[in-house]
Amino acid sequence: MIPLDHLDPAELFAMVSWTIAPRPIAWVTSVNPAGDHNLAPFSFFTIASTDPLILMIAIEPREDGSVKDTLGNVLSTRQFVVHIAELDRLPEVARSGDPSPPDFDELADLALPTSAATVVRPPVIDGCAAVFECELLTTHRPGLETLVFGRVVAARVAEHLISGCGRIDVAALRPLGRIGNVFTASTLLERPDRPVGTAS
Repeated sequence: MIPLDHLDPAELFAMVSWTIAPRPIAWVTSVNPAGDHNLAPFSFFTIASTDPLILMIAIEPREDGSVKDTLGNVLSTRQFVVHIAELDRLPEVARSGDPSPPDFDELADLALPTSAATVVRPPVIDGCAAVFECELLTTHRPGLETLVFGRVVAARVAEHLISGCGRIDVAALRPLGRIGNVFTASTLLERPDRPVGTAS
């Protein structure tokens, strides 16, 4: 094994992002107090708790050290929506991650169809695999990134992913993720003791 202790933060990040992978992508809508929309993808994202259901997103600052629009919006309104996008949304997810000024509306720029959320203010992007409406629980900054913990107050999944027995048909799911700095779509592998089928 090759030690990584001597690497500077940028080099360590590059090594880590290629080895802790694939990482799921949270495609996040938020609004500022004036109601302006923002959309951005985050691949430092995971489930923090299942009961209650809490999601965690790590948001790094801009290169100049300032707060990114998503974090600013979430701190101001205490609401956001996490979407799980599939392979067909790759161009839009990639584009929404490009740097942009605070007043730039990615949803309008990409002409994404949206609908009103059931509980929170930020809009929902239609046609995603899953949607999680979140209210801010807390934030924590142990290092460079700010960890945003959101309690899920409403959730739904795309109808085409539900099998006849009412569970997720894993063969129909193609969620986007990242390995290093490139996008990937999940490939399902059979376990030796269980064939790929329906999620339990």
